[in-house]
Amino acid sequence: MIARLTAVLYHRPAGCEYKGADIHIQKKTTDINKYGDFMCGNIWRYFSLGLCLAFSLTACSQSPDSNTLQVLSRVHFNTNVSNFEDSKLFYAQLGFETVSGFPDNNTLAMAQAVGISTPTSYDGAQGGAAGGYLLHGELIGLGLTGGVIDLIEFKIPRNDSPPYSTVNHLGMSRATMLTSNIAADYLHLKALGVAFLRPPISRKNGERFTIFTDPDGTFYELRSLPRSSTSASANAAGTYIQQLGPVTINVTNYDRSARWYEQLGYRFTKHIDPIESLEVSQAMGLQTPFEIKGGLFIHSYDGSQLEIVEWKTPKLLTPPYPIPINHLGIHRIALSTADIEGDVKKLQSRGVKFISDITPCCSGADSWGKIVAFYDPDGTIIELVEQPMMTIMARLAHALK
Repeated sequence: MIARLTAVLYHRPAGCEYKGADIHIQKKTTDINKYGDFMCGNIWRYFSLGLCLAFSLTACSQSPDSNTLQVLSRVHFNTNVSNFEDSKLFYAQLGFETVSGFPDNNTLAMAQAVGISTPTSYDGAQGGAAGGYLLHGELIGLGLTGGVIDLIEFKIPRNDSPPYSTVNHLGMSRATMLTSNIAADYLHLKALGVAFLRPPISRKNGERFTIFTDPDGTFYELRSLPRSSTSASANAAGTYIQQLGPVTINVTNYDRSARWYEQLGYRFTKHIDPIESLEVSQAMGLQTPFEIKGGLFIHSYDGSQLEIVEWKTPKLLTPPYPIPINHLGIHRIALSTADIEGDVKKLQSRGVKFISDITPCCSGADSWGKIVAFYDPDGTIIELVEQPMMTIMARLAHALK
């Protein structure tokens, strides 16, 4: 639930205004979008005040040390697409539904925050700053607790270069969706025209998986949940996909990257088998057996997952997607922090390279949040987000575990 709620708060609907710690929310215009009646109404205000009280009761005992980053949760990962409407229909077939919309355009500072050189060719006719970006997207999620994808079609500037063509490319090569009935999902989705590399197969550890692509060719892994989690019924779309699992980040040096991601709160949980059968390799789109060094990392606060993998063979050293952050495929992960200024100072002291300064986000000059993007050791893009209500929700969810 935390991923979905924090995602809604991150991309506040147009027409709502947040001021200070006493949470003053008001209608700024009569042209409120479809989310505004709830988000700007009295229910939202009283709900927010209740959360503030809960926060004061659950978070006051936290006293982080000076070396600890204040990363609390994964808000979402971003998948860029070439045609938003077609892609939205595709993801709806999997069970995803709209969580929240967000502005199609924004300030020049926001454009620069995602690595866009300004001015662009955008003339400002559809709102926002001339010379900035024009896009269309939504946050889409799996029910209330299944996780969120930031689905975006960039129109200006546009980049139609295809996503990574192999699963061993440096960067965020794929994300995993967890299902309670992989056999049924494979047959159902294949009948709908979803492109799979191979039928489901088992790894050495017993996990059954299959890899498919979205309409642009972005890789996703469909992986079976443990048997103890297989009693769930199908969702409204007819699939058994329950939640988003790990995002796989390919790196050049596993040990270095493992230490680097630990500072963001991701703790090593278990090793990934270094060698698999030829059949498993082929199910991943490879023609020869592979050797890797990798591990599963789980966030100590919200339980979100990363797989960090160094490919020994076949080795591919082509860099991850560069800026701007508009390349088709999975281009960034957004993480919620309780102290963006403090975290940025710590990361800068450790030599981390940033794309821009901290920037108000994501509703123009009156935004109630802040973002900043930076690179991991191999150039994969990570984003920090601070928004007061997101912090409250993350801490409340953590306290209720």
